[in-house]
Amino acid sequence: MPGIAEKIQTFCADLEQTCMSMVKIAMLSKSIAQPPHADKGSEMVILGNGPSLRPMIETKRNFLEGKSLLAVNFAVQSDYFTQLKPKYYVVADPAFFANKEYCARLIDNMTEKTDWEMDFYTSALSRKVGDWQEKLSKNQHIHVHYFNMTPVEGFRWFKHLCYRKGWGMPRPRNVLIPSIMLALSMGYDTIYVAGADHSWLKEVWVNDDNMVMEDLHHFYDKKGSQEYKSDKHLHDLLLSMSIAFRSYHVIKDYAETIGKKIINVTEGSYIDAFERKKIE
Repeated sequence: MPGIAEKIQTFCADLEQTCMSMVKIAMLSKSIAQPPHADKGSEMVILGNGPSLRPMIETKRNFLEGKSLLAVNFAVQSDYFTQLKPKYYVVADPAFFANKEYCARLIDNMTEKTDWEMDFYTSALSRKVGDWQEKLSKNQHIHVHYFNMTPVEGFRWFKHLCYRKGWGMPRPRNVLIPSIMLALSMGYDTIYVAGADHSWLKEVWVNDDNMVMEDLHHFYDKKGSQEYKSDKHLHDLLLSMSIAFRSYHVIKDYAETIGKKIINVTEGSYIDAFERKKIE
């Protein structure tokens, strides 16, 4: 049992984080429409871009049938995009739209390929970044929606209130975090996470020039794994990873309080927060 001193310290830390989160919400969060509510008993599969997604699609595609699909980031570059026809698509980082090359790869491909009804979700902070909205408006099948990715920390009751209201979410270090939070906001009873390898620890090293290197491999990469020089020092990179893994535990706690289930079906995933299930 924690002592009085530890309880006081925890309370003070939660109070400080709550106050800071309030300021962030006031400065960053925008007024947005709540996402449409899913039918009772509905299931969603969030398709992460990890390399494990390709063999899963190729050998166990039956598992995806009858479930709503959500794709992320550059999934549109894959041949599977037009085969699976995801109902939702999420891009979290506003930098996608500030970078002309990234924006062209993403938006141009999406505008050209999408011939089914699809809801496109992105950060409210992306509204005024680039000309992507004008491009997407040329495709009547794509419907644009926004979410607040303001990081919210502090007292548990305060965090859960903010999550329900859509004012913010656990610290969104990657696109999977807002994707899961959106699925919870939509009311999906069971959310499966696929292609979420998150095996970064074994894909990072430091070369003889003290440069932090990463092996990046996505399921849509036809050339396989590619080496990149990280723009972070090793301690910063590891801290970023730590924050992401911690956010999953915060999400798990929230999901349990609202009676929703998150199941990780990614073989070899490093995420240790969610229930695991092996797809046969």
